[in-house]
Amino acid sequence: MSPSTPSTLSIPPMMRAWIRPSRGPPATALKLSSAQPTPTVAADSADILIRVSHSALQFSSEFMLRYLPVLPFLPPRVPELEFSGTVVAAGSRAPPELNVGARVVAFHSLPAVILWGEGALAEYVRVPAAQATRLPDEIDLVTASGLVGCGSTALKMARTAAVGAGDRVLINGASSSVGSVLVQICKMKGATVVGVASGKNEGLVRGLGVDEFVDYTAHTSLPAYLKSEYGTVPFDAILDCAGVQALYTHSADYVKPAGMVINVGTLGDGVGATFRN
Repeated sequence: MSPSTPSTLSIPPMMRAWIRPSRGPPATALKLSSAQPTPTVAADSADILIRVSHSALQFSSEFMLRYLPVLPFLPPRVPELEFSGTVVAAGSRAPPELNVGARVVAFHSLPAVILWGEGALAEYVRVPAAQATRLPDEIDLVTASGLVGCGSTALKMARTAAVGAGDRVLINGASSSVGSVLVQICKMKGATVVGVASGKNEGLVRGLGVDEFVDYTAHTSLPAYLKSEYGTVPFDAILDCAGVQALYTHSADYVKPAGMVINVGTLGDGVGATFRN
């Protein structure tokens, strides 16, 4: 068997993919093409070719669809970064655990998507083997497809805050993709978690295991409510998955002096970053 040829799976020369011929929201910017060349894998490479099962849709990708210019001298780009699927071809330098038939979760680099247009909204995607990992049997392809971006972000936030047993943690945006993973990570670490989301998502957030739930829509000012409710029992960390800068601005009212506020980014009403209170 050639390293770039699958043992039992056939690879068509052309594939379907969602391309971006124009700038705008996904509903108008994306067009389904049935005539995209299928990527190939060089025999002596460490690349793998994956037949895509599911691709995750990212907030950042929608931002790029709306605002990044479309260059007229380049072919239409295929967007999106992370996905799951099955390996159908592998170069000779790819690790043996990523052989043909392996179920994997993978991600594309930003240059591959922005500069070369080789995104994940396609039937087949080629990536370096270092950008994929084999899935354990207990994780299905649907679940795995969205874990790379939101999962790694949530893990980074928990590690940066050094969340541990006995800590009191407030997670804003607990029903979001990052927040829902973060709730579970913090609970696994033994923290007491207060989750903030809209009331319509209370069932979801409580199902993730939070100890307390706050419906931000029920309060004119979330920082003012947190001061009144938690000022005497302040948090060790606030992990803001919605990008609300006011939570940091007023954090001295409800975060311990040595505590930390971590903002996931510029999704809300101000510039997001990592700060110490």
